[in-house]
Amino acid sequence: MRAFRVGCCAAAFAIAFALAACSDEDPVEIERDGLDEAYCQALVTGYPLVDVESEYLPRVVQCENGNAGFEALKAQAVAARAYLYYKLDQAGEIADGPQDQVYGCGRAPSPRVHAAVRATSGEILTYRGFQVAGFYVAGAKLRPPSCTTDDKLPSRLAVEDPFGTEHYVTYNEGRSGEDIEQTTLGLVNPANRSNRGAKSQNGAACLAAKGWNYEEILRFYYGADIELVQTSGPCVVPAAERSVRPGSRGSAWIGAAAMVLALVIGWMLIATALRTRSPGGRSRRRGRARRR
Repeated sequence: MRAFRVGCCAAAFAIAFALAACSDEDPVEIERDGLDEAYCQALVTGYPLVDVESEYLPRVVQCENGNAGFEALKAQAVAARAYLYYKLDQAGEIADGPQDQVYGCGRAPSPRVHAAVRATSGEILTYRGFQVAGFYVAGAKLRPPSCTTDDKLPSRLAVEDPFGTEHYVTYNEGRSGEDIEQTTLGLVNPANRSNRGAKSQNGAACLAAKGWNYEEILRFYYGADIELVQTSGPCVVPAAERSVRPGSRGSAWIGAAAMVLALVIGWMLIATALRTRSPGGRSRRRGRARRR
């Protein structure tokens, strides 16, 4: 009987140990095999695993710069994705807050934000085989024509820097290689190929208002030789399936075509109804009735 009890206790201990080994408290490892592989899920400190493309990035873009123009939103999506990948490569997780990226601000992503993330699905920044951090800050509130903190601007175009982050911003338009300016947000060292500068969110909005596209905006801050790499994975939307943004020319043409089609169908229905109610039609029906 004693041997039976000992055996039962040993079995119970083994089962308990196995269950503990499979508990939800185990650390989750997030990793990828190469630069061209997408992270489909992310570990955000204080949250369960979140989907990168459908949940994490739309919320980050909305929280960080959700009211910007569409091309600035696309640039923000690429920079945020690049920074996320950099953090996951380095630490396996990312914080929610200004120390990394704001995820839990409580604002639901707008359709424009979802469209911007989808339009750049899986796109990241690299340089010579290294994942670029994609640093960004609010920066100064800039105005055209330069969208920079040019000291030669007249007083009426003076800039405001409410968060004191403009000194992190780098203006690397036309620069490449070791000529680019690195940001003090990362290790300043030519050997650090992940530090290719920092983007200004306010500056990106200014450039988008001037008609710049998101690739031009990114090269304006990170250098001419920055590489936009398309990653692949089950969460990445194929290029052919990426929808046209709300309010774009493509969607406007689609809406106009639908309206014309509706008008044509309506006209045909009205014309058919008028023909059936024509005087000739009524007299023929009356004539047939009299012959009866």
